[in-house]
Formats: sequence, C-alpha cells, structure tokens
Amino acid sequence: MNPIEMSKEVLAAISHTYELSTYSTPELRNLFNDWLGEIERLVVDFVISQKKADPDEIAARFNLNRDSAIFIVSKLTREGKVTMQASDNGSSKIRLIKEKK
Repeated sequence: MNPIEMSKEVLAAISHTYELSTYSTPELRNLFNDWLGEIERLVVDFVISQKKADPDEIAARFNLNRDSAIFIVSKLTREGKVTMQASDNGSSKIRLIKEKK
C-alpha cells in the first residue's frame, strides 16, 4: 500500500474512533486507554524484535483488524516512538527510532 492510501486510512480510523468516544462513559474511556497503552507497549516490543514490521504483520500478531493496527502505529508515530518508511517494493514498514521510557 502506498503512503497516501495509508494516510487516508489513518484519518478514517481516527475519525471513527473520535465518533465512538463521544458515546462512551469516562469509565469506558479509561479502560480503553489502559488497553490501548498495553497494546502500544506490545507493538513497540514487536517492532524491536522484528526490526521492521508492516501494519498487516502487526494486525495478524495482535489479532486486530488492519485499521486498528494503522491507528496504533499512527499514534506511536505521532508520539515519536516509531517511524514509518516506504520500502522499495512500495509497502510501508514501521521501524523503531527510539523508545520512550
């Protein structure tokens, strides 16, 4: 998938997540944030162990759909925990650039 298409998917996933969050209670948002934080840590560990990974590999490893994996990777990218780069064959790979403690 090319980076432009991935960006479109990321924006759609963020929009959908925001829409759902308006219906949840504070307790559910806290539970979701706790779960998301744990998944993020696992994804960073996975990227470290694999050196590089794409959204499909992350989705398969953590039993997520592709949109959810893209959302998580995008969040980690915005936070500076991973970076995305296009590979020679046009697929997007994620690599760790730094791990925040």
